Amino acid sequence: MNTKQARQHLLAYRPSGADDGDRSTRAALKAAAAAPELQAEFHNQLAFDRALAGRLDAIIPDDLAEPLTEAAARLLTKKHRRLSLRDPAMLSVGLAFLVIIGLGVWIFLGKANSFAGMDEVTEMVQAGDKAQPSEFQELETKAGTLTDWFAMQDFDGFAVPPGMESAPVVGVRVFKYEDVPVATAAVARPRAFFYVFEAQPFGISLPAGEWRTLEYGDKTRRTLAIRQIGNMAFVVALRGSKADMQSYLNSIRPPDH
Repeated sequence: MNTKQARQHLLAYRPSGADDGDRSTRAALKAAAAAPELQAEFHNQLAFDRALAGRLDAIIPDDLAEPLTEAAARLLTKKHRRLSLRDPAMLSVGLAFLVIIGLGVWIFLGKANSFAGMDEVTEMVQAGDKAQPSEFQELETKAGTLTDWFAMQDFDGFAVPPGMESAPVVGVRVFKYEDVPVATAAVARPRAFFYVFEAQPFGISLPAGEWRTLEYGDKTRRTLAIRQIGNMAFVVALRGSKADMQSYLNSIRPPDH
């Protein structure tokens, strides 16, 4: 079995391992083991399928799951049976399929706007946004030069994402949110705050280079974008919509992006 055939076959692989006894499946797994790229794709697929199965287990009650399983089994044993939407078994399996598709879409779309520690970060940013000008030390410099200043305030690890080094800073401070030190820089253009803090206390773990955005605030629409830099989390918060934030992020991307 070649790599293309193996990839197509493994798309239908059941994460429970129920297909491992099938000869074609064994051939596909063997082909994947010999192709690192396909092996990586397959492992990612398994991780997603298992996560999806876990979420389904949590939302589908036991009294519904058992009838769906039995209905699917009956359909599989009657391959020549004419399919009909009036068939209760077919209808049950169809509804289950729609639930799975809907949940998958929900997970996929929600991934771009949520992250572990989202609520805590939002609360921290809202607290930081309320700071008065008198709480900041005036300092006109560029964001990329602040590492040493914050180190002198006993805050190590201040860093900004590539492209944000030239952001014009007009004030700085360090405050604590639930005993976690947070380095803050007030930026003049656009009017925004940069927040840097350790990711681990908030349970944050984001893929390298990936931004997550979130609108917050009741009276005034504001948006934050978060990104992880090593073991530190970086947040930029500004007044405006997600579209405004995306426009800003696009404007500061390094030339090679």
